[in-house]
Amino acid sequence: MPLVKINETKQYSISILPEKNRAYLKIIGFWRNPEAVPDYLKDWTKATSLLTKGFTLLTDASEMKTHPQELRKLHEQAQAILLKAGVSKVAEVLKDDVAEMQLDAVAKTTQFPKKNFRSSEDAERWLDN
Repeated sequence: MPLVKINETKQYSISILPEKNRAYLKIIGFWRNPEAVPDYLKDWTKATSLLTKGFTLLTDASEMKTHPQELRKLHEQAQAILLKAGVSKVAEVLKDDVAEMQLDAVAKTTQFPKKNFRSSEDAERWLDN
């Protein structure tokens, strides 16, 4: 099952796997400000338009560096797009405790249905069930 790539930049990649009705996000490094990722929300709108309600999301934030506060709103907007499109379960793979706290705080604000994992394999398994 080949992934359908929506966009790949130095900061992130978004792909979907239509057969599994799943989206994949990889967050890479440090995002200085929203201007560093100008197409992020547009890419999510495109990705969710190709999935059906009840889709799942695997976020790999293992290479994410803590983002500045001004990016919190961007993450909240992205989660709002996903929630409106009908995301049912979100698995996040994290290695950094500070990034984890940051992402947990955003998810709490938006009521994002996510669970944290330390490995992609565990995350995939949880989403498959």
